[in-house]
Amino acid sequence: KDGERMCPPYQLPEELRGQTLYPTVSFRNCTLHAHFGPAPLRPLPFKCRAIGDASKADAVVTKDETPAPGKCEVLFPVALPDEGTF
Repeated sequence: KDGERMCPPYQLPEELRGQTLYPTVSFRNCTLHAHFGPAPLRPLPFKCRAIGDASKADAVVTKDETPAPGKCEVLFPVALPDEGTF
């Protein structure tokens, strides 16, 4: 919370090492601010690299596959407050 570690780090399972991983955050009853810049917004008491600071060896860059005009699809999640929307 506010730049402080909330739990001890977990070892990455052997079957996930060397795989492309996607950052995922699950939350409930809170507000989330995601920052993917090259450096943390404030100094952290532990050392880690930000997503924006990833080297080519650490990241997989894919080509943008923009569909032809008129072939786009937009999804708008619609939910009611306090109705268990996930």
